[in-house]
Amino acid sequence: MSQQECSSGLIKRIDLVVIGASSGGLDVLIKLLRRLPEHYAIPTVAVLHQRPNRSSGVPDMLSKYTHLKVQEPDDKQGIEAGHFYVAPPNYHLLVDSDKVFSLSLDAPVNFCRPSIDMTMESAADVYQDRLLGCVLTGANSDGAEGLKYIKKKGGYILVQDPQEATADSMPKAAIAVADVDAVLSIDRIAECLSSINGGQA
Repeated sequence: MSQQECSSGLIKRIDLVVIGASSGGLDVLIKLLRRLPEHYAIPTVAVLHQRPNRSSGVPDMLSKYTHLKVQEPDDKQGIEAGHFYVAPPNYHLLVDSDKVFSLSLDAPVNFCRPSIDMTMESAADVYQDRLLGCVLTGANSDGAEGLKYIKKKGGYILVQDPQEATADSMPKAAIAVADVDAVLSIDRIAECLSSINGGQA
């Protein structure tokens, strides 16, 4: 597949999307959400590196730019269509086998809690070939191993074009270790997500 194309016809079905971002991530998530059409309803999880001692205002900020219900999930909360979930600061956000979230205070991974890798890997174990993972801008390598694991489980993986990213380390790390399906601009990532399942959950 072309590294600049999203061939949604090759994807059987996606039941969950997991997105990882760090430096510059909030602005990129806003840009992505503004481009998702009203019919988009696939449950989507964003793991954004945040300072651990802050009270997150991210859901309130993001909700201004989307029709989706944006929230930080509670422990044991079920995953629902039409929702955009944001990992809460200072917790790892995991997906359990019964498709509910769990929050973990396990040690940081690569100095990160929440860890993008941990969310992606737990989701891949549950959703397997019905999971799409995406790594956006960031200044470390979190998410690279997560994408590699998603691909191993049969899922589909996208990476933001490093030339467009505010910080290109995370996209470049992902491209280096994972068999990425497509490297795209944020506009094209939004188009790709909108076309999968017709954007429906």
